[in-house]
Amino acid sequence: MKDFPPPSRTRWSAPVTSLAALRTAALPGLILAAAGAPALAAPLNATYRIHVGGVSVLEAQAVLTLTDRSYDVEVRAETGGFLGRLFPWQTRSHSTGAVTGEALAPVRHTQTSLFRGKPRNVTLTYDGRGTVAAAVEPPPEEEDRPAVPEDLRRATVDPLSGVLSALVATSRGNGCTRTVPVYDGRRRYDMTMRDSGMRTVSASRYSIFAGPARECRVTYTPVAGYSPRPPTTMFWKRDDGRDGAMADDRPPVDLWIAPVVAGAPPIPVRVETDSALGAVVIHLVAINGSPTPPPAGQ
Repeated sequence: MKDFPPPSRTRWSAPVTSLAALRTAALPGLILAAAGAPALAAPLNATYRIHVGGVSVLEAQAVLTLTDRSYDVEVRAETGGFLGRLFPWQTRSHSTGAVTGEALAPVRHTQTSLFRGKPRNVTLTYDGRGTVAAAVEPPPEEEDRPAVPEDLRRATVDPLSGVLSALVATSRGNGCTRTVPVYDGRRRYDMTMRDSGMRTVSASRYSIFAGPARECRVTYTPVAGYSPRPPTTMFWKRDDGRDGAMADDRPPVDLWIAPVVAGAPPIPVRVETDSALGAVVIHLVAINGSPTPPPAGQ
């Protein structure tokens, strides 16, 4: 088992609103569970502190309810400190679904966010036969974004359920390598997870966890629903001048996953990705409210 090296991140060129990239890049990874894992006697509540460029700017709460027949996953986040005053942003993602043996089947997914008073909403409804109905505000055409055809939506999952299903193998000790077809209401992409083996997460004053954890890298391959000309609200953009219709410029997301509560599924204990503001590092700071982390921005 090797200690993981200090993060080496390249700078990304994008507006400050790139912080919202956490909604679809890093935040879904904050809840990882598995079908076939023991049902939870009570919801598991994990609190995370997000540091961007070395500054604590965001607080996230991830709540998992898991039974032998269903799952319920919710992730909430809100900017705090100086960034919250300059760029107030909040988001909530919620997924429910059925558990059948070792399979997860989403039933409903909602995602809402509010940036500077402007809401963005997505509701996905699954009929259990592969068809996905979507209600999206603002609609794709208002963002110069082509709608995802119905045939490309079929047999897809939402981002949160995608992470859950991708980590089924991890809970069973088989690693996290797999590719999951994801439709988030605006874009259709493949989320690929690659197992990087076991690493040691060193003790830190920023986190309550230290010890062995499985490292997984998440990358994204675009399929449909991408604008040929990224709008000014683009969450991130590589500094290479590309404006391609199928360019998904989200950086890779690295997850370190480990069991934290006896009898509960493994959850992320550390997450790393990138943004225009610098390296993004997410630390686990509390489980079920203990210990209580300081307010974001401090």
